[in-house]
Amino acid sequence: MKSIYTITKGCYRDIAEQIAQRIGSGCYLNGVFYSDSPRGRDCLEASLIIYRDSKSGLIVDIEPIWWDSYTIIEQEEGEQKLMINDFDFSRLKEELL
Repeated sequence: MKSIYTITKGCYRDIAEQIAQRIGSGCYLNGVFYSDSPRGRDCLEASLIIYRDSKSGLIVDIEPIWWDSYTIIEQEEGEQKLMINDFDFSRLKEELL
């Protein structure tokens, strides 16, 4: 059985801040976002559509076209290991909206 790493509230906050900084006034965002922790680096690769209010331009929703999340663990001798985690896009949206 594989270990599944738990994503922390701080990770969701870090990734949400990176997304918010990169969105600008756009309606589409593609990129890699990450949060470092003592155990490694939690990563989110995502292509996102940003829905805005037509009058105010404020963000009303964010939906992923595609996303993947994983945790990179540094191993001995400089090797890296990719591990699955329990990332939940709906929890990220709570931080963003």
